[in-house]
Amino acid sequence: MNGRPSTNEAIFAATLRLIGEHGLHGATTRAIADEAGVNEVTLFRKFGSKAGLVRAAIEARFSSFEATSLTYTGDVEADLVRLVTGYRDFLEELGPVARSLLTELPFVEEVAAATTTLRGVIADMTALIGRYQDEGILQPEPTATLIPALFGPIVLPVITRDFAIIDQGDPSNFDPARHVARFLHGRAEPTR
Repeated sequence: MNGRPSTNEAIFAATLRLIGEHGLHGATTRAIADEAGVNEVTLFRKFGSKAGLVRAAIEARFSSFEATSLTYTGDVEADLVRLVTGYRDFLEELGPVARSLLTELPFVEEVAAATTTLRGVIADMTALIGRYQDEGILQPEPTATLIPALFGPIVLPVITRDFAIIDQGDPSNFDPARHVARFLHGRAEPTR
């Protein structure tokens, strides 16, 4: 192997970088093709449309997250630390595109179908947490409150990075193990 990324990897990287810089509407297929070093026709042959390209780029990134982060081992704390760490690393890898995807994707009709990939990942997260609930290790609680409680502190800084209402501090100081321990055991000081 020559160390160069495959054509699809180059296209996906260009797609996500340009969405991060210019948003979904501003990332044109012509600019993506130019950056990836391919002809614009190649994009349409491979992916059918801009929406298909965006979906494929997102799915490619999510597939690596799912493979490494969504594993049941029977150790709830270790599984949640791995999940939180993987999700944080995933959002950091996406960089500025994460905010564009989280805030624009549901409202841009031609690529909104790409949210099905995100919904699938959330369903897998929910299933992992649900399994621990079924086993009596986690208390029964609707996933509508559990998922935001677990991932909100990771997602909120991404969405509000340039206009944060509260000081979010240095993101490198986020400790997944401490976050999961607080999620599992609460924030109250132990009573004496």
